[in-house]
Amino acid sequence: MPTLKIKLPNQMERTHQLSGELISIGRRPDNMIQIVDRAVSGHHVQLIAADGHYRLHDLGSTNLTFVDGEPVTDFHLHQACKIAFGTVECFFDPMGASEADALMTREQLERDAAFLRGENAELLGKLNAQQRRIDMLSSARLVTGRTDSTPSVAAQDALRAVTSERDDLRHSNAGLKLELANLHEELWAAERERDEARRAQEHLQMEKVGLARELQELRGVRIQPVPPMNGAPIRSAPKPGAMTSRDPSSALTALDPNATQRVTLPLGAAFQPIAATLNPLRAALDRVSGVPDDEASRMELMALATQLVDCTAGLEDHPIARVASSVEALLHELLAAPGALESTIARTVTQALDLLARLVEPRHVERAKTLPPASVLAVNDDAEILALLVASLEMAQLPTTSCADASAVLAEASGQKFDLVLLDYDLAGHTAPELCAQLRGQTAYQKTPIIFLTGENAVEQRAQGSLNGGSDFLAKPVNTAELAVKAQTWILKSQFGLL
Repeated sequence: MPTLKIKLPNQMERTHQLSGELISIGRRPDNMIQIVDRAVSGHHVQLIAADGHYRLHDLGSTNLTFVDGEPVTDFHLHQACKIAFGTVECFFDPMGASEADALMTREQLERDAAFLRGENAELLGKLNAQQRRIDMLSSARLVTGRTDSTPSVAAQDALRAVTSERDDLRHSNAGLKLELANLHEELWAAERERDEARRAQEHLQMEKVGLARELQELRGVRIQPVPPMNGAPIRSAPKPGAMTSRDPSSALTALDPNATQRVTLPLGAAFQPIAATLNPLRAALDRVSGVPDDEASRMELMALATQLVDCTAGLEDHPIARVASSVEALLHELLAAPGALESTIARTVTQALDLLARLVEPRHVERAKTLPPASVLAVNDDAEILALLVASLEMAQLPTTSCADASAVLAEASGQKFDLVLLDYDLAGHTAPELCAQLRGQTAYQKTPIIFLTGENAVEQRAQGSLNGGSDFLAKPVNTAELAVKAQTWILKSQFGLL
C-alpha cells in the first residue's frame, strides 16, 4: 500500500497509509490528511487514483508544491520521490517498506520450497530405482537358491548406501526447515521489537508533553506575583462561561468591561460577524485552559478559530485578517496534539483576541488600511535560531533585520527605526537587560515593544527585564506560530497607540 511520510519541525515523523480514490491534503481539519503548518494552504493538493497509481494535483496553493525539488501542478507518482508542500517535506513510497519486506520474504520461501520439492523428487526417484534392483536380486536368489551370491551382496551394499544418503538428505531437509522456522521467528521478533519501540517512543513523547505542561504550571505559579511587562494591573482570568455581553454591537464588552466607554459608533457590517465570533472564541479558550481533556471544548475552539478566519476572508491584507490567520494557525497546531494548552500560549492568544476586539472599532478600521509596513530587529548569537526567527517573521509579512552582537544592534537601531525588537536574553558578552536599557535611552525606542527570548522563567529574570523596559517574554525553544501572533499583536498595539 502506498505511504506518505510527513516530517514537521519539532514533531515526530508521521506515516499515512494511502487508500481511496481521492485524498485531500491541507492545513484545514476537513482534509483527509491535515498538515498543521503555516506554509501549507487550507486545501493544498489532491491525490487522485489513476491506472493503479496516484496523480498529484495542486489546488492553487500559495507556497506551491514541489516533487524532487521541481514545482509541479499535476504529476503522476509512479515511483518513490520527495514531495514538499511549501516548506513541509514529505516522502512518497508507492509500496510501503513493510509490504516490500513481506513480499521478499514470501518469494524467498517459495524458492526454498521449490528447491526442497525438487530434491525430494530426485531422492524418491533414486530410492525407487534401488528398490526395483533389490526386488530383481531377491527374485534371482529365490530361483538359484544361492544366499552368498555376489550380486546380492552388492545390492545390499548399494541399499545401505542409498539408505544412508536418504537419511542424510532427510537430516539436511529437516535442518533447512528448522532454519526457515528460525528465520520466521527472527522476523516476527524484529516486528515485535519495532512495534514495542514505536510504543515506547509514543510513551516518551507523551511523558515529554506531560513534563513540559507540569514545568509550565510550576513556572506559572512562580511568576504569578510579578506584574506584566507593560505595567498594567494583574487581573484574574474570567471563569468559563462567566462572560456576558453588555453591547451586542461591540466585541469589547466581554473582553474589556470599560469598552462601552470608548465605542460610540456601531460596527460596520463586514466586522459584525468578526465581533460576534470573538466572544465565544474567548469563552472556548477559557474552557480548554481550565479543562484540557474536554474534547468537545477543544473541537469547538478549533471550529471557532476557523470561523474567525472565514469571517475575515473578505478583508484581504487587512491587519485584522493577518492576526486572525496567525491565531488560527497557532490554535490548530496546538489542539492537533494531545495535552494541555500552555498558560503562556493561552495568554498570547488572549492578547491577540483583545487586540482584534479593539481593531474592529470604526475609528481603527480605516486607519489600519494606511499603516506603513512594519519592520523587526531580531537579535541572537545562535546562527540557526536567528535564521529560524527571520524566516518565521518574514513568512508573517514582517521584514526582519538580524544581528548577532550588541554593537551591531545599537548601530542598526541608530540608522533605522524598527517597530519591534526581538532580543535574546542570553546574548553572549552583553546582558539583554542592559542592552534593552540602552535602547530605551534613545528617543526613538522609548515606547517600542521589546520581547525577550529566554529559556528560563525565573522571577528574577522577568523582574530584571521589566525594570529595564522589556515588554514581554517568549520561551525557548520558540514556537514559530506563537512568535507570529505575539509579534503582530505588539506591533499593532504600538502603531495604534494601545500600549
